[in-house]
Amino acid sequence: MDSFVNLHVHSLHSIQDSVIKIEELIDKVIEYDQSSVAITDHSSCAAWIKFSQCAKEKNIHPIFGNEFYCWQFGESKNSDRDHLVLLAMNQEGMVNIRRFQRLAVNNFYYKPILRYEVLQENPHDGIYATSACFSSTISKYILLNSFDRAANYCEFFYNLFDGNFALELQFHPDFHMQSIVNMGLVKLSEELSIPLTVSSDAHFLDEKDRDLRRIVKAISYNKEYNEIDESLKSNCLGNSELIMKFAKESDFPYMDLVPKAIKQTQKIAKQCKGYIEEPKRHIPIFDKHDELDKLFELQEW
Repeated sequence: MDSFVNLHVHSLHSIQDSVIKIEELIDKVIEYDQSSVAITDHSSCAAWIKFSQCAKEKNIHPIFGNEFYCWQFGESKNSDRDHLVLLAMNQEGMVNIRRFQRLAVNNFYYKPILRYEVLQENPHDGIYATSACFSSTISKYILLNSFDRAANYCEFFYNLFDGNFALELQFHPDFHMQSIVNMGLVKLSEELSIPLTVSSDAHFLDEKDRDLRRIVKAISYNKEYNEIDESLKSNCLGNSELIMKFAKESDFPYMDLVPKAIKQTQKIAKQCKGYIEEPKRHIPIFDKHDELDKLFELQEW
């Protein structure tokens, strides 16, 4: 069985960004002989119910997550946003992620924004976090060659989530900045003893869907098709073979770390046991009228 688990996946509920349909996602996971998959839409939990239903029908273990748009400590209002992936490990985590989603919407500024102060001050148990893509706080400081600041945020997340935090490698051969980020993540992992995981940051299922996403992005930005850069082929839904392939194409010098990062996805998946509860009837059953009917039957008029 493929040991890689997609822990960073966007569905159609990452509006005008992803073209992945939930039903097709589950079918693709089965095709790859994978037993589990996560949904981490951009600041949205809207896909969770349908995701739960479709996964349950096909006997796939669903992992419920969210990729939040964040502001750093003390950051004032601006259109720059950092990314952070949160995954629910249990029911407490499910509740806490939904709470953060509500708080992010309340702090809407172009997008729902989760401040790190809010993340720290509110309940955050039952959550596994990963450092997300090159737009994460840690990645940005790596690209600025500010490793002290990157390390500080690594330690912040690691301590905040009680060690349930991993640094997320991604392999995008056509994106040089990601290679720089990867090297920094390896260095931070070694210095701070924080595990490495890996994702494809999926926004479409197969490479053939790249063009469809490009069309969607053109609509999103109100631009001509030719004005939109092609999506990275490595943003497809991944498996172990594809991850290894893209790592080699990226000239990643530590190929021995890739199987370990793939194995870490399986370890994280096993920790994530949150679920959507079955719908229950909350409207009371009114049966008093039966007793009233009996009274009428006994009444002599």
